[in-house]
Amino acid sequence: MNYISFYRKWRPQNFDEIIGQEYNIRTIRNAISNNRLSHSYIFCGPRGTGKTSTARILAKALNCKKGITQDPCNKCENCISISNGSSVDVIEIDAASNRGINEIRELREKVKYLPNILRKKVYIIDEIHMLTTEAFNALLKVLEEPPEHVIFIMATTEPNKVIPTILSRCQRFDFFPIPMDKIKERLQKIAKKEKITVSGPALDLISKYADGSLRDADGILEQLAAFGGDKIEVEAVTSLLGVIDLELLFELTDILIEKNLTGGLLLVNKIIGSNQNLKVFVAGFLDHLYDLYVIRNYDDPFEIISLSEDHKERYRDQAGKLQKEEIEFYMDLFTELLKQVKWGEDSKVFFKTAIIKAVNFIVLDKKEIEKKTRIIEVQIEALKDEIGRINSAQKRMIENSEDRGTKADTDNYEEEEDDFDIINSQEINKMVNEVEIQGKYAGDKKKADKSVQEDPGTEGKEDIDLITGNIEKISQNIKNKKISVHAMFAEAIPARIENGILYFSLDEKKEWHRDHLNKNINIELISGVIKEVTGKSYRIKFELGKKKNKDNNPEYTKNEDKVKPPGKNKAEEKDVFNYFEEKFDIKEKE
Repeated sequence: MNYISFYRKWRPQNFDEIIGQEYNIRTIRNAISNNRLSHSYIFCGPRGTGKTSTARILAKALNCKKGITQDPCNKCENCISISNGSSVDVIEIDAASNRGINEIRELREKVKYLPNILRKKVYIIDEIHMLTTEAFNALLKVLEEPPEHVIFIMATTEPNKVIPTILSRCQRFDFFPIPMDKIKERLQKIAKKEKITVSGPALDLISKYADGSLRDADGILEQLAAFGGDKIEVEAVTSLLGVIDLELLFELTDILIEKNLTGGLLLVNKIIGSNQNLKVFVAGFLDHLYDLYVIRNYDDPFEIISLSEDHKERYRDQAGKLQKEEIEFYMDLFTELLKQVKWGEDSKVFFKTAIIKAVNFIVLDKKEIEKKTRIIEVQIEALKDEIGRINSAQKRMIENSEDRGTKADTDNYEEEEDDFDIINSQEINKMVNEVEIQGKYAGDKKKADKSVQEDPGTEGKEDIDLITGNIEKISQNIKNKKISVHAMFAEAIPARIENGILYFSLDEKKEWHRDHLNKNINIELISGVIKEVTGKSYRIKFELGKKKNKDNNPEYTKNEDKVKPPGKNKAEEKDVFNYFEEKFDIKEKE
C-alpha cells in the first residue's frame, strides 16, 4: 500500500472524531435526526479546523446504505467511496482554480441530473470566496431554486469576501481554532498508533506552533518523525521549525521578576551563542508577555488565550508576580526592539541593551511614595508654624525697639527669644517654597529623584543665555519625544534661575498649560532633554508671567510683585538651613 500523509490517513471519518467544534456538530446531528436539512450550507473558519471533513461526513450521513443517519457506518460501498474521494455523486470543486462564470454555468447544467448511485448529490465547493462576481451571480440562481436531490456545502476562510446574497441563502456554521490541549491529545493518539515517542515539551511546542490548525499539527508531527526518527525531543522542534522553546520564555520572565542581572547576562550569552533568530525570539516573548498581561488583568483569561493545561499554573504564577506597569514597560521595550533587530551584528547589540534595561527596570511602590509625601507635608506645616512664631517675635521686637529707642533693648529681647534665631521672613518663605518643590518631586520615581541635581557653578545670566541659545534644539527634542508636551512648552520662555530651579514663564492666561507642564512626568521629560542638550541639570518650574505693570514694562512678571529679600552671605544662608534641618529632621536621606 502506498504511503499516505498523516493529515489524510487520520482525517476524521465520523462526527465524533471532529475536534473542537461541538456546537456545529450537535446542530448538524439534530438537523439530520429531525429531517430539517437545508439545501445549502457554508462552513467558515481558519484552515485545518474541520470544514471539509465535516462536509464529507455529512455527505456520508445522507447517503449511507443503512439510511440517513447521524453515524454513518464507514463500511458500505457508499461510505467508502465518499471517504476515498471516488464517488461520482459527491463532487468536490476548488473555487480557487475554477472561479470563472463558465465553470459555474457548467455546474448549473450538471445539477439537473439525478445522482448515479447515491441518494443525494452533494457539491462541496472549497474556497468559495475566490469566485468572481459574475460567477457568484451565476451560482445564486441555483441556490435560490435547487433541485431536491442536490445539497451544496461551501467552505471558506474569508466569509467577508462572499457576497451577501449568497450568504443569505445558506445556513452558516463558524468553525473556530482548535484549543492547544485538544490538539495535543490528538497528536498523542496519532504518535501512539504510529509508534513515535514524543516528549511532553515537544508536543506543547507543536500544539502552540500549529496555531489552532489540526491539519498543520499533523503535518508538523509527520515532518518531525521524518527528521528525528521514532523519538522527538524539543530540540528537534526548535531546530526544524525555528520556533522558541517555551522554557526559554519562562526563564527570561523569571529573570525579570527577580531582577537577576547575572542570570540575564548568562541568558543573553546562551541565546546569542546558539545562533537563535533574535527576531523570532523577541516576537515569541511579546506573545508570552501578552498572555501574562491578559491573565493579570482579565477575570477569565482562558476565554481569550489558548494555553496548555500543563502551563496554566506557571503562567498564573508569573503574572501574579509582575505589576501591570512592568508588563506594559516590557511590551513597549520589546516592541521597539522587534523593529530594530535584523540579522547582523547590530541586532545583537540592540538585544543585549534591551535585556539589561528590562532587568534593571523598577516600579516604585506607591505606598513608599505616599509615605514620603506625607512626611514632607508634615515638615512643611511645621515650618509654616515656625514662620508664624518668628514673624510674631519680629513684630514684638520692632514694637519694643520703637518704644525704648535703643539697640540694647533689642539685644535683651533677642536673649529672651534664644530658642530660635531671628531671620528674615522672606528667606524662610523661600525655604518653604524649596521644601514644597521637593514634595512635588517625592511622588516621582527614584531615578528622577537622583537625576535632577543642581550643577555646580554660578547662577544667572550665563545659565539663562545657555538655555535661550539652545531653546530651539530643546524644543525639537521634546517634540521628538512627546508632541503634546512640545505644544505646551512652545508657549514658555526661560525667565530666571534661582537656587538650582529653572523658571519658565507663560502668558498669564495659560493656567492650563502651566498645570500640565508642572506634572511630574512632564517635568522629568523636559529636564532630561535640557540636560541632554546643555549638559546641565535643573529642577524645572513653570509659572504665569508676561504681564505689563503700571509703567507698561513688558518684562514685568507676577513674581516681581514680591519684595526681594535683602541679600545674605553664604555663611548666613548655611546657618539658616542647618537650623531647620536639625530642628525638623528634614535632611534628605539616601
